[in-house]
Amino acid sequence: VGDTVLTAPSGSSDKEVALSKIVSVKEVRDDLPPHVYDLTVEGAHSFVANGFLVHNTAAAVKDEFGDGRWTLEAGALVLADKGLAAIDELDKMSDQDRSSMHEAMESQRVSVAKAGITASLQCRCSMLGAANPKLGRFDDAEPLASQINMPPALLSRFDLIFALTDKPNAAKDQKIAEHILKGHVRGELRNVPNPESIKGIDYNRIMEETGVLRPIYDREFMRKFVAYAKRYTPVLTDDARQMIIDKYLAIRKLGEKVGSSVPITARQLEAFIRLSEASARIRLSPIVEAEDADRAIKIVEHYLKKMASDEGTIDVDKLMTGTTRNERNRISLVRQLIHEHSDPVSGASEITLIQRAADRNLSEAELKAAISKLKQSGDIY
Repeated sequence: VGDTVLTAPSGSSDKEVALSKIVSVKEVRDDLPPHVYDLTVEGAHSFVANGFLVHNTAAAVKDEFGDGRWTLEAGALVLADKGLAAIDELDKMSDQDRSSMHEAMESQRVSVAKAGITASLQCRCSMLGAANPKLGRFDDAEPLASQINMPPALLSRFDLIFALTDKPNAAKDQKIAEHILKGHVRGELRNVPNPESIKGIDYNRIMEETGVLRPIYDREFMRKFVAYAKRYTPVLTDDARQMIIDKYLAIRKLGEKVGSSVPITARQLEAFIRLSEASARIRLSPIVEAEDADRAIKIVEHYLKKMASDEGTIDVDKLMTGTTRNERNRISLVRQLIHEHSDPVSGASEITLIQRAADRNLSEAELKAAISKLKQSGDIY
């Protein structure tokens, strides 16, 4: 590979480069071509080595400045390795981008097989996503999970899901309006050459009132705090481990009855563990104590009651598959009614189905919802 690698930190200028000695070269896969390298340099994502450009990223592009060969171009999740990836407008992503996120969220790596380049890149990062509901706003009368326009398989990979609603509140709305206006006034006065000389404006009073807009902790302190907290992974104590196990088994036991839904899976168990570790980290504690486990349990339970509630019970299938057990039972019943009351030529009329469904304690709204699901899946037309 050569003796040195020229590296540049992300967002640096042309002058901020450094020569780094190559520490080791390790062959990790036999099927890779001999000229393909996955370089790992802490704090850097672009490298120049022996005249060719290599990016520790996830999309293949042609290098116009070199000899025209294909190189790997930047990808957000790989660039966020050992950090946080924040993705806005998650619901507007293309299907191809969404499908590529599955492997990244499950195994924390991105596999690339493009333009003759085959590589597997690490993306050990947390993901914070924001998406809009299907109709722009959440409807309190409808289940929240059904209003999110995302595939259930991808939705279930998030440890926590919260619905942010905008409800009018006079006191809160006034505070928000005052906060925004204070920020505008402070910014306007800071750009004026001589703000003290403006008539009708009490510069000192306004600057004193808007001083509350300053963050409690400055940026440099937060960087040091996060870096210090991420030095190691906190260790689970016996009390915390037992508390998580007891809670997991107690929720799972609710689904032991015949005909009951699956209230929780091992994926939520891992959420308990990760959130407990995060709680200990933010306290700068090297161990996960009972209070951290209790905090994680309360947060997960809160989100499951909001997002996976089905007729008073928790059914995680609502997030995992998009269909609860009760909905599956209703769909099965409607399919049976169609078979029993359909004509070989004209099929089954909707009026007949509504009448027969009422005899089985199935409302018209539930019947139409089941018929809609059967249409979408292609079972009926």
